[in-house]
Amino acid sequence: MRRGILILAALAVLAMPAAVLAAGPHDNDCTDCHSLHDTKADPAFGVVPNSSEKYRGSGQTVSGTDALCLGCHNEAEGIMPILLAKSHPLGVRPRKAFVPQEVLGRNGELTCGSCHDPHPSNPNYKYLRIDTGGGRNMGAFCAYCHEAMVDKNEL
Repeated sequence: MRRGILILAALAVLAMPAAVLAAGPHDNDCTDCHSLHDTKADPAFGVVPNSSEKYRGSGQTVSGTDALCLGCHNEAEGIMPILLAKSHPLGVRPRKAFVPQEVLGRNGELTCGSCHDPHPSNPNYKYLRIDTGGGRNMGAFCAYCHEAMVDKNEL
């Protein structure tokens, strides 16, 4: 019985599109993060946002999509916990880097989504917006916004 279940699970994985497998564990039908009929917060979040965290630069409470991401990526849930005190600054407007407007939040601030696109169609390492060759070329990712600070020999 157990062997049969393992074989079925393996077949299900093999039947998945390559993009889903490359992207990681986020669901393919959107309901891990979004919900129309079982919303836990606005706008149509299917996750209880974690608004107990504070942005390290401003000390303000995390909100919006950052709170949505931290709804799962926290120590209590244990899903690749993100500690804002040890992470790239969020909730601030970029001053020392050129960040493309389309990846900034509504207020022109850095958000989790400025660096990551968590949708299953994104095949990049850790859902980064830039292909880093599976994490082997992080300089290319950093150079997306911090071009002047990256050693050109690393790119």
